[in-house]
Amino acid sequence: MSHLRSLYIQGTTTGAGNDISLALVNRSGQVLSAAWAGPSDLEGAALDGLPQSETAEVIDITPRRCRLNTRDGPSLLCVTMPLADVNEDLAFGRDAVAIVVAEPEASLSDVVGDLMPRLLSSGFIGIAAALVLGFLLSRSVAAPLRGIAGAARNVARGNFRSRVPVTGPNEVRDLAANFNRMTEEVQRGQQTLRDFLANISHELKTPLTSIRGFSQAMLDGTIDDQQGIERSARIISNESGRVLRLVEELLDLSRIESGQISMAHDELDLDELFQHLSELFALRSEEKDIVLDISRRNEYPVAGDFDRLEQVLNNLLDNAFDHTPEGGTIRLISRDLQPGVVQVTVTDTGEGIASEDVPHLFERFYRATDHRNGGSRKGHGLGLAISREIVRAHGGEIWATSEVGRGTTFVFTLPTWAPAESPASGR
Repeated sequence: MSHLRSLYIQGTTTGAGNDISLALVNRSGQVLSAAWAGPSDLEGAALDGLPQSETAEVIDITPRRCRLNTRDGPSLLCVTMPLADVNEDLAFGRDAVAIVVAEPEASLSDVVGDLMPRLLSSGFIGIAAALVLGFLLSRSVAAPLRGIAGAARNVARGNFRSRVPVTGPNEVRDLAANFNRMTEEVQRGQQTLRDFLANISHELKTPLTSIRGFSQAMLDGTIDDQQGIERSARIISNESGRVLRLVEELLDLSRIESGQISMAHDELDLDELFQHLSELFALRSEEKDIVLDISRRNEYPVAGDFDRLEQVLNNLLDNAFDHTPEGGTIRLISRDLQPGVVQVTVTDTGEGIASEDVPHLFERFYRATDHRNGGSRKGHGLGLAISREIVRAHGGEIWATSEVGRGTTFVFTLPTWAPAESPASGR
């Protein structure tokens, strides 16, 4: 209590400082005359929010927020501290029940004026930090983007070996990685195109040279006997047929890849297709003493194009007969792989295919080495490429496995046939 008395007396004599006023109030909330100190005129001021008590003393000594209404000036914000036991000298005859600390309510201009220096300093610090971070971020993003732009210009000029380092933020790294993959694909496509042109030129050159040579010999009289003329005509016919088959295969492959040829998705019973293939290869199987084992083990029909699937199986069986020695076995088997998918397998007991050739079997113009014939390569290398596109057009996939000396297996999948839902009848 002595500390409160000294604080109040000091405020009375020197002022509380700033805009703070100290006052004592009675039970009715009135400021006691001459019982206040500070810059505000509290004469006749009344207090809102003073805790009331039925007894002469206020028991609750918890500080409370309040508002002090002055007679002529604005209201003051204040805090009251109830007094449980007040010295008579301080309490002016024990009428005081609480001490009040009050100050004027700050205006908006006062708040802004007080906060403005802090806001300005904070703003300058934030702007400086943003500039530094923005500069560093722009450097980390701009440098890789400039590299990508330069590499793109090189690709546009035909330099497909351009690559960019994968650096910078995540988005820029993703862009650089995708650019590198795109460039690799473009380079691979260009190489494939060059290989295609080289291969087609080579495939056409040999028969056209033969056709031109024998026809010229017949025209200039070098071949003038009947037997020679017939032999030349037969060679010209065979070679022209070879060129025609090559061109037809190329056109067929191009049309399938571009979607110009649509595959029928009819209900197809593999029993009918397998029986047809058995009849086609029966004579060849007998001549070469090769066992042709055809077995349908799938339960449901497939959805497919009879003629195109015959083309696929005819190509696979033809390759199997070419690479299977006498006394060997070729098996054509179908089975249910999983619900909605049928797997068809063509397996032979031939010499097999080298492991380095297997991944390239379905590339156009690629021909695996025939080790039985001194490493020569047979065919045009288009049959398996066409087979792959036909299978994919049916919604399936095709692949091959092989072991040198043990044989080769070609596998492809087909979807099972599902009847279309009939339209609902009108009511």
